[in-house]
Amino acid sequence: MEGKDIGKYVHILSRQIKREIDEAVSKYNVTSVQCAVIGFIFEKGKDTYVFAKDLENTFNMRRATVAEILSLMEKNKLIERISSKEDARLKKIVLTPKAIEIKKAVSKKIKEVENKIKNGLSKEEIEEFSRIIIKMSQNL
Repeated sequence: MEGKDIGKYVHILSRQIKREIDEAVSKYNVTSVQCAVIGFIFEKGKDTYVFAKDLENTFNMRRATVAEILSLMEKNKLIERISSKEDARLKKIVLTPKAIEIKKAVSKKIKEVENKIKNGLSKEEIEEFSRIIIKMSQNL
């Protein structure tokens, strides 16, 4: 692999991971992106409120993209948006019981995919890859 092909291989790996996850979650009528959002809200929501801005920052998405995802998730009864008492302009994002059920079911598949992509790699290789890919992301 030549250095100029890094973006190509990151893109291929990303599509492969997405395909694996989408296949597993399709029976729940959600996408891999929606599952990632559910997982984030589930984890972060334990300690604090989650707002659309948190999703924009965490997933490096534009406001319009996040709004579209959240609208569809609300329509499909995966989340509720509740006005904040501190600032009515802000809406807290809360998972519904349906989303929590999906999160638990999909977590197993995500762990399987993680194990698949790490197969044959040493702990040091995984740590180095993580360090490098984070740095590449920051470079952009």
